Amino acid sequence: MRIPRMLRAGALIAAAVVLGLLAVQGTYALWNAGTSTAPGTVTSASFDVSLTASPSGQATNMSLPGGTSATINVGQVTLLAPGTPVYASLVVGNNSNAGGTFSTSITAGQAAVSNVGSGILAQYVTVSAKFASAVAQCYSPAGYAPLTEAGLTSAAVPKASSTVLCFQVSLSSSTSILLKGQAVNVSLPLTARQLCGVPSGCA
Repeated sequence: MRIPRMLRAGALIAAAVVLGLLAVQGTYALWNAGTSTAPGTVTSASFDVSLTASPSGQATNMSLPGGTSATINVGQVTLLAPGTPVYASLVVGNNSNAGGTFSTSITAGQAAVSNVGSGILAQYVTVSAKFASAVAQCYSPAGYAPLTEAGLTSAAVPKASSTVLCFQVSLSSSTSILLKGQAVNVSLPLTARQLCGVPSGCA
């Protein structure tokens, strides 16, 4: 049974603006005083989120030129059997060059499993996920949970760091041998959200 897996990645990209704000305050008693100051500077920053898939080896940014969302193939066409799940992974990197902390969180949404052609295999396929610190941890069955409508969200990913999103695709033990050779497509949305990067907090 062939399982092509695709990720649709939609990044929420913000434009970071660093403002040099210089306040002028006077005292108002029997007199007042004031002073002038040079203008501040405005600098834009990038909020790139990189994706590197395994075993396919594909790599891309979540947002392509023009702001369109990227699509990445996580795994090659793979044989799947009851009791023998298959695994794949996606390294998600926070490549922001903005000042401040500007961590991000990554959320994998509920997987959509669809039959190819006139097959009926999809009802027997379960997609689970977990976050890990290394790709090698994806091949351990511990910690996986089925992807539901609530999705799965990572801990904060700091600038210049990454997290690993692991996938496990399983076939029910009740799958009939008569379904051998059928295929499904598995796709899911992936989003990245900027977390507050201001030391005093965000409104």
